[in-house]
Amino acid sequence: MLSDYIGIIGAVAGSVSTFLVMEGVHRLGGIRIFLREVRIKYHMNSSFKNSMYEEVKQPFRLGYDLEVYNSGNIPNILHDFSLVFYKGNSVVLEDRPKCDRNVFNVNPRQIIDISQVFDMDDLDDTLVGTTKIVLKYRTLKRRYRKFVLYEGQPIFPDTGK
Repeated sequence: MLSDYIGIIGAVAGSVSTFLVMEGVHRLGGIRIFLREVRIKYHMNSSFKNSMYEEVKQPFRLGYDLEVYNSGNIPNILHDFSLVFYKGNSVVLEDRPKCDRNVFNVNPRQIIDISQVFDMDDLDDTLVGTTKIVLKYRTLKRRYRKFVLYEGQPIFPDTGK
């Protein structure tokens, strides 16, 4: 009795396995981020003579431009952006950058441009000596991904003052 249906079972099993393999292939690939430009502006405290203010603090500004490419065959979403500042291996600050949108939809085989800015009045010189800046974001699968924006010499070296 089973031998009468073996051809049908084989055809159904072949179709299901082909479907599963093709879905897996469609999901291959993902988001690739390329850094176009990073702009960092940081000013230490400045003293002005003949002023009613003893110290005038200038803000920290970080601006960056990214190109985001979706190498997969399904649309992908980027959201929940945050910047993490490190001194060595310890986290100094984590905050959200300013952007015109909070969610970006990247269609398959498409490149989009993202420009974001982060401003901070660094009143207690928190960011002095920052050696690494990482951009964290979430993808469609709700996983956090990280992208290093800056790593190297301290942005503004700690002078010990």
